[in-house]
Amino acid sequence: MIEGPYKVLLVDDDEDDYLLTRELLQDIDPQRYHLEWAVTYEAGWEAIQRRAHDVYLLDYRIGARTGLELLREAMAAGGHAAPFIMLTGQGDREVDLEAMRTGAADYLVKAELKGDALERAIRYALERKHAEDALRQRTEDLQRSNAELEH
Repeated sequence: MIEGPYKVLLVDDDEDDYLLTRELLQDIDPQRYHLEWAVTYEAGWEAIQRRAHDVYLLDYRIGARTGLELLREAMAAGGHAAPFIMLTGQGDREVDLEAMRTGAADYLVKAELKGDALERAIRYALERKHAEDALRQRTEDLQRSNAELEH
């Protein structure tokens, strides 16, 4: 496991959800997670563009827009170095599947959210991203080596 501390961005327009997420992360390990909060879609997009976080938690409903739209926008802008986890007030299989197809690392229902589940989702998302990056680097190195051998 890659050790923290981790910078987590929560994009959610509900202060109660922010306070709950902050409490869950502090209960897990207050030294490991530093939570920042973007209260609007626009503020979330600006923060995502800075690429200063290790993981992104996106609420499904962000005012008149959705976290799924924000995820699509981030992926269309060339993907991202950090994983995205979608949070929602209710489980919806279609939204879940669409989020995963779009690039979300996980999909969590807030009413069922406990500290250990959130920590596990973050840990798995970070580990998977690390493994994907290592595989991508090995593939690029192999392609470079093969190109050099051909010359």
